[in-house]
Amino acid sequence: MPTPEEDILRVLSEASEPLYSSDIAARLNHELGEQAYWPMDVVKRMHGMADQVIQSSDGRWTMKRRML
Repeated sequence: MPTPEEDILRVLSEASEPLYSSDIAARLNHELGEQAYWPMDVVKRMHGMADQVIQSSDGRWTMKRRML
């Protein structure tokens, strides 16, 4: 079973544009069929993943892209 962090990263990687934490929570809750994720919980987890995600000035989140 994936961890919440893995679920969040998957949602961000599948998104075609940056997402608000409320959008991420809504997508995950829709998949689960229950209210398991709250936007503030998503934000707390993403702050712990600062090496993989970044927040834009408008509050939306996206995956960091590595430059090769």
